[in-house]
Amino acid sequence: MNRKNICLAAAEAVPFIKAGGMADVVGSLYKYLKGKQNVSLFIPLYKQTKNSHKTTEIGIFDVVFSEHRKEKCILEKSIEFPGIYFINNPGYFKRDGIYGHGGKGYPDNAERFSFLPRAVLEAARFLKIDADVFHCHDWHTALLPLYLKTNYRDIFPRAKTLFTIHNLGYQGVFSADTFQILGLPWHYFQMEELEFYGNVNFMKAAIIHSDMVNTVSPRYAKEILTPEFGNSLDGLLRKNQNKLRGIINGIDYQIWNPSFDRFIHKKYRTFKSKSENKTALQKKLGLQDGKDIPLFGMVARLAEQKGIDELAEIMGDILSKNLQVVVLGDGEPEYKDILTRWAGKFPKKISVAFGFNDELAHLIYAGSDFFLMPSKFEPCGLGQMISFKYGTIPVVRNVGGLADTVANYDFASEKGTGFVFEGGSRELLKCIESALKLFGDEKRMEKCVNSVIKLDFSWKSSVNEYLEIYGQMAEL
Repeated sequence: MNRKNICLAAAEAVPFIKAGGMADVVGSLYKYLKGKQNVSLFIPLYKQTKNSHKTTEIGIFDVVFSEHRKEKCILEKSIEFPGIYFINNPGYFKRDGIYGHGGKGYPDNAERFSFLPRAVLEAARFLKIDADVFHCHDWHTALLPLYLKTNYRDIFPRAKTLFTIHNLGYQGVFSADTFQILGLPWHYFQMEELEFYGNVNFMKAAIIHSDMVNTVSPRYAKEILTPEFGNSLDGLLRKNQNKLRGIINGIDYQIWNPSFDRFIHKKYRTFKSKSENKTALQKKLGLQDGKDIPLFGMVARLAEQKGIDELAEIMGDILSKNLQVVVLGDGEPEYKDILTRWAGKFPKKISVAFGFNDELAHLIYAGSDFFLMPSKFEPCGLGQMISFKYGTIPVVRNVGGLADTVANYDFASEKGTGFVFEGGSRELLKCIESALKLFGDEKRMEKCVNSVIKLDFSWKSSVNEYLEIYGQMAEL
């Protein structure tokens, strides 16, 4: 197969900058594609990235939207990683936050993330990349397919576009008066294009104008065609479902692997050698010591999407049982306050930590017996697949990628890879009680743990599916 020139465009990617799971996916996709294709990755040069990674400036050029808007782009490249390019505009990206501050988006995010996709196209032109595919990720780069059609088709005559929806809940919706800064003809501000209930919707541009669209799990690709999960774009997605696919994300086992994880207390491959990590986690967090105490971990954004409201609703019932809960995440102040109060009341049973802490996240995966993911919708979910590798049994709602990857445990057949529920908080509580029943039967627990550790959700399969899509687009 001929090597194609693939340009990945995203707002974040590990190891450079991370706000959520998209960063893991984009970084891993670049990593596992680069041996198979000619891959370039374009992301903003944030303040945090500049402080932690070595880059070098390779060019400065204009990004022209209209006679009223012309921006400067400083293009830099990574010294450590070939093919990684940074879009540098200090006015837009040299900030303490990535998307906003204090739970609110920056007021100029429309300017920032219209600049990014257009600057990526200019950067590819500057680098003389004869692009075959521009692979765009989420709303931050969603205008690129339309900019390619309207302004850059002569420069990239054969380039096709793939748009990956990581989370339909975030679409890049801005007030109507921001349309004038986008440098697009006014006929694109109508219901069949970018107009969205009187506002501008960046993601609509990508759904309409990309050659292909994919979500990060097959189940989610079907769910978003319904009003329940479609976030008011289900009609548009049904109209474009002929070009919609679902590809489950992979896990980078070079990062997430208890056999050689440098963050955990004891490296392990089986159930019997896992428990020392629980003791280490309990001691670190000031919980009561005890390998015989079932421990439920959660690493998530503290937002309603993640089911944290329903978990908070039954926390009293949960903590009345012989178990422990460890939560790591950041998000809405309301849920942080609720969790803080419970931790103050039961300091030996529940521990909460706010913010992003990579080392603690690894310790939670290794030290927990069960992993909580009661998400109300979950495009893919990485936590349940990471927890498998660490022999930590997931407790999940039957939605999206969770439904694609977790099979409900059956006590009669002793088959299944986790505990799956449908419904609300009471059903979640019943699921937790089933997990406790499994924990109380050591033979069954050991068999289940040793089974899920062997599951393979590596990037090999996912990358092959993306290669297949790239190949299909070349025929369009």
